[in-house]
This record gives sequence, structure tokens and C-alpha cells, in this order.
Amino acid sequence: MHSITSAMNTRSLTLLAFVIPIMIVGIGFALTQITFNNTSTISAGQNIFLTQPTFTNPGSCPADADVRYINSGFSPLPWSLTAGAGPTPAYFCIDNQGTAADNPGVAVSGAGITTGTCPSSSSSLVWQTPTGVPASLAPHSASSTPVTINVCAGSFTPPGAGPSFSVTVT
Repeated sequence: MHSITSAMNTRSLTLLAFVIPIMIVGIGFALTQITFNNTSTISAGQNIFLTQPTFTNPGSCPADADVRYINSGFSPLPWSLTAGAGPTPAYFCIDNQGTAADNPGVAVSGAGITTGTCPSSSSSLVWQTPTGVPASLAPHSASSTPVTINVCAGSFTPPGAGPSFSVTVT
């Protein structure tokens, strides 16, 4: 009986010899992992300014920091569209007056406007992918040619006041 007890104690001690170091490592590892939540505020190095969008193509853009570049107080464009007709273009220039390079983007949002091609057979306004958006703007530089945005009314768009939409330049 003594040899059975001795064998069990040896097995128990051997098992403990392996389990205790694993537990110590596991507890030590758990104590070295602490998680906490963060918040952050990112300040854009870019400082985007635009010329007032217009239906008249200026041909070229003003130089960086020209007084025609603004970042607020834009007048809305009164789009007058004919259902089923081709696109009506509008133009604006972009100026990065910040200290970091920018990869400009131009997007549309709003109910009743979709992305597509003009003319369209839809029943909503259609926004074509803008042209002339520079791939990159260095700090303190402006686009050399204007960005062109095209909008049309699908052929099944009912006459009357059309929907409002917003253009966002980043």
C-alpha cells in the first residue's frame, strides 16, 4: 500500500511540477495585458478651399490663396434640368491652403439623386463621376483646371421642383 501511495504522490508531484509553471506563466501573461479604450482627435493638415461653384467654365483656376477661394458661405446653384436631357455641368476649383498634401475627393449626397450616366431613363436626378479632380494637391497649391460636376434629370423624373442635394469636397 505504501508503494501505491508513494507512486500517487510522485505522479501528483510530477503533475504539479508541470501545472504550476504553466499557471505562473499564464497569470503573468494575463497581468501583462491591460486593455483600455481611447478617444482621439485628428486635425487635418489639409485646409480645403473652393471657388464658388458656377455654371460658367472659368477655363483655369486661380493661384493658391487667391481671394476667390472660400471655405464657407457658398451660394446654392439653381439647377434647371430637363427630364431625359444630357448633363448640365458646373465648375469649381480646389485650393489646399494647409500644411499637408491632400488627395481630393468629390461626392454627392441627398435623397432623389443617384450616381450614373447622362442622359438617363431613371426617375431621379443623376450625378456623373466628376472630372478634373486632382489625384493629389500639395500643401499650398491649387488645381490648375476646374473640377466639372455633371447632373441630369432622368427621363421619368416628374416636372416641378426637384430634390435638394449636397456636394462634399474632401
